[in-house]
Amino acid sequence: MQSTDPTHPVGELPGPAKDNLEVVASFHDNESKSISRMQAAIERISAFFGSPGYFACCVVFIIAWMALNTWGTHAHWRFVDEPPFALLQGLVSSNALLITIAVLIRQNRMARLAEHRSHLDLQINLLTEQKATKILQLVDELQRELTALRRHPDTQLDEMTKPADANALLQAIKQQTGDG
Repeated sequence: MQSTDPTHPVGELPGPAKDNLEVVASFHDNESKSISRMQAAIERISAFFGSPGYFACCVVFIIAWMALNTWGTHAHWRFVDEPPFALLQGLVSSNALLITIAVLIRQNRMARLAEHRSHLDLQINLLTEQKATKILQLVDELQRELTALRRHPDTQLDEMTKPADANALLQAIKQQTGDG
């Protein structure tokens, strides 16, 4: 039975898997190091605004504000934000504007990061397709040389050994999605 203790790995990872994990970790580290102090502050603020604790504090604050000001109206306080609580609405609107801007700034950075990852995925997929095509071509060549193994022509293999045309695939995707 394998250990579930997080300090002890479940199994030793093979070299390529370790290398891939290091590349991904390095990519994330480089991205984290490349953001400005302002961007980092905005992301910390966005993370705080998106927390359950902040949500709970907002709900408590709004309920307390409404209760205190409603009670103050009945107690004839001099300064009261009377219903419909115009001052509270201004505070909430300002807060919503700042949160929206912070979230949009963070989403823009995440979109750029996702674009880089997507480009990397595309490059790796194209390279993998090229390698697979070469392997199929070599297998086909070997099979042709060993005529005893070749009983009938394999048109599917012949088609698979042709490299994919990335431009044609991209145009087909654009036409299918209506972008082209």
